[in-house]
Amino acid sequence: MSLTLRFTDPLATELARSGGKGASLAKSAQNLPVPGGFIVTADAYSQFIAPLKSRISELIGTDSPAEAIADLIRATPFPDAWLSEFDGAVAEAGLTGQAVAVRSSGTMEDLPGAAFAGQHDTYLGVRGTAAIAEAVRDCYASLWNEHAFRYRRQLGVDQLEAKMAVVVQLMVSVSADEAAGVAFSVDPVRGNTDEVLINAAFGLGETVVGGEEPVDEFRVRRETGEQVAAEIAEKPTALIMSGGGNGAGDGAGHDVGGDRLCEGGGARTRVVDLGADQRTRPALTTAQAKQVAELAVAAENHFGFAQDIEWALHDGDLYLLQSRPITRVAPRWTRDESAERFPTPVTPLTWDLVEAGFHHSLNHSFDLMGLPPFDDKWFVMRDFYIYGNQTAVDLYAGRLPTNMLASIETITESLPQIARQFGWVQELPVQWMRDLDTYLIGIGRLSNEPLEEKSLAQVWDHVIAISDLGTEYFRPNIAISLTQGTLYAALQHMLSLALDEDQAQVVFERLMASTETKTSQVNAELRELSQLVAADADLLTALEAHHGEAGVAELERFPQFKASFDRFLEQHGHRELDFDAYHPTWVEAPHIVLDQIRLLAARTVAEAEASDVGASPAGGGDGSAAAGTGSPEPGAGSATAPMTDMERKIVQAETELAVVNAAPEKLRYLVQEVIRLARTYTALDDLEHYQTTRLTLPMRRALKELGGRLVDAGVLVEASDVYFIDFEHLETAIRADAADRDLDATDAADADREVDTADAAATRASTSPVTGTTGTGSALTSLTEIAAQNKAAYQAAVDRTPEWEYGKETAAVDADTDHITGTAGSPGTVEGEVFVVHSPADFSSFPDGAILVARTTNPAWTALFYQAGGVITESGGALSHGAVTARELGLPAVMAVRDATSRFTSGQRVRVDGSNGNVIELD
Repeated sequence: MSLTLRFTDPLATELARSGGKGASLAKSAQNLPVPGGFIVTADAYSQFIAPLKSRISELIGTDSPAEAIADLIRATPFPDAWLSEFDGAVAEAGLTGQAVAVRSSGTMEDLPGAAFAGQHDTYLGVRGTAAIAEAVRDCYASLWNEHAFRYRRQLGVDQLEAKMAVVVQLMVSVSADEAAGVAFSVDPVRGNTDEVLINAAFGLGETVVGGEEPVDEFRVRRETGEQVAAEIAEKPTALIMSGGGNGAGDGAGHDVGGDRLCEGGGARTRVVDLGADQRTRPALTTAQAKQVAELAVAAENHFGFAQDIEWALHDGDLYLLQSRPITRVAPRWTRDESAERFPTPVTPLTWDLVEAGFHHSLNHSFDLMGLPPFDDKWFVMRDFYIYGNQTAVDLYAGRLPTNMLASIETITESLPQIARQFGWVQELPVQWMRDLDTYLIGIGRLSNEPLEEKSLAQVWDHVIAISDLGTEYFRPNIAISLTQGTLYAALQHMLSLALDEDQAQVVFERLMASTETKTSQVNAELRELSQLVAADADLLTALEAHHGEAGVAELERFPQFKASFDRFLEQHGHRELDFDAYHPTWVEAPHIVLDQIRLLAARTVAEAEASDVGASPAGGGDGSAAAGTGSPEPGAGSATAPMTDMERKIVQAETELAVVNAAPEKLRYLVQEVIRLARTYTALDDLEHYQTTRLTLPMRRALKELGGRLVDAGVLVEASDVYFIDFEHLETAIRADAADRDLDATDAADADREVDTADAAATRASTSPVTGTTGTGSALTSLTEIAAQNKAAYQAAVDRTPEWEYGKETAAVDADTDHITGTAGSPGTVEGEVFVVHSPADFSSFPDGAILVARTTNPAWTALFYQAGGVITESGGALSHGAVTARELGLPAVMAVRDATSRFTSGQRVRVDGSNGNVIELD
């Protein structure tokens, strides 16, 4: 096996062979101006280290292992055959007699959750095979630098699993009047994704990378190359290669940044003073800054993700020295990404229990999709509302590989790459279904585990076990949602290659007209229950007279229907009314479900009566729903009744056949597979959410027990107040209380051994089962104030509309305009009165035919759609629950209407134009 790989060798792009830095350079070298060089592979390191492994294992257990292991490696010579291969690699890469940089490239550099940047050594200005070999060996030794050793131990990584590749690359001999530096294809400091940020200085770029010397900063518009701003520093010195760089001289340099830079044999770098005029002169001209910005954007396009690059200018040529993904950006916290998922305030404990699992799933999903991990928060809680990092959303959004779908010809050419890169998309649904059994078995076990005899700490451990089960189950679930959106975009893009935009959208709607989902199944069962009520006049009368919990009590008089209703709740009662576990589920609030059934039953009766007299039932407030012309389509929004399930299936099948037959023969399998997968992921995305909510019942049971114990101890007023204590405070207090209880038990045992009196027995009898002490444990008392303060703040949050962008006052509603723009969700037009639904408590009052206005909707709201004439929500888009359900039922819908629940009042008349995403106030 060869010890080295040229940058242009396809194998060099593999992280396991070339390490993070080497793999990135090899990928860059395919299309970008990268100086020549080669990689000493990680396999070579494994060969070199193999005879030393037993001794290294012994040294790992000593007092100063890192230094001793590094010394051992430096004292071990390379075999002559290695030197011969190095010599050949130098000659083949055209590096003979040239000064090179020798850089460490660890195989763990770019792993999710790890940050090995700056932990290993790099050598500049190295000349000659012997000096290169010595620098390679020193890079090997730097794998065992003390800080790197400690960091691996902190991460729990097996020390012997770490490997080191080494990059040997021609140095660009930047002179004192030339520039080098770094550039970011988006500005991570200000969070501007439409600007390139450049840092530059005269001489070698190591001074810029190290961040220890003054640098110039340039901001350039990505689209136009226009310079937006420039901050020019006074730059007193420049670092250059001595002896004319690659023109002459010998020795090694001293790097001041990036990876640790060390001395080595060969040429040296030196610091030179700059003249007074040059010190304050921009390191880049406007034209050069534009050129660097274009290189940064080209690197982003090449890698398919925003890049942080190192660059250098020499003799009029611009070189890319290194490129890595940007994984941290300045956050801009908005409700754009979070309002649909988290429309209402969330209690602290619920958020703490799910947040870590969400971010774990996010990076697992990015890894599956070939995207770099995100090293910061995607969502945060601010004043009990959840906000999304909009800069991060913009950074990761739109990463569909459109270069492979640019034309029919490029799709055909890219088929092997598509199969190789996206094969996991076909495998994930199968693997998810296999893993579902493990999750469901865990749910059953935790739901039935007795809690009464557990200590407070053991109940808390039970809560954590439920959370951990959810975290593991949820790991691939974000990938499912992201992939659904990507498949939709890919299918729409492929259709647009042959059709205009409007035609492509119509065909897409037909292709997705009949996708069976778990929610549609549950809705069908709700409809069946409503038909039972509609068919029983006495039952419907009783429910019309008794709303809410009184209606549930009335079911005792109708045992046959009650049995069917109870069976429905037994199967689907875990469905949530709200994301927050603080709120009850269907089985705990059956009156919410029963009220929806009553509304559906009343609708059924009205439809039957209207049919008898040849009229349409009330809908859209005034009974009118003006839509486009032509035959009714899925979601066409016409006054004609929506198609039946069978009609939708026929349209879908006929459209698919026509689309596949129209595709070039070589692409027919791909087209058909994208259609199939788009439907599969639509159903899977819905099913994973349905199964995720199963976790709520055992979690609420466990937290009810935990809260009850704290009520008994005098810490909380109500058991549900436990939701208002954050995880960290609960964890600290409960563990401290358990330690105190153990100490008290030890002291009591010692006392009992000295004298077992009646008083001692009485003391034991009065000991609190919660704390193990007489009275409230002191470790728990701090929780009382935390719960009370958070509960009061939470209730205040419920009563207010959150800022859309955190820290910025929400702009006042423009009262001078009656024309409001949102996002098209479902086509068609309808006029009528709105009804604002703030929570499930409003469900029972929803008027038949009203236009539903809400912050967002979820599957628990679906029955309302059968009553509604149209839909307006504050958040969401074409793939949101509200939009999808509206299209299925032919209801016009406009999404993302900011502050809709506060702008509109129930009874106000509006016109909803779902085709163009507009709402017009008529009153």
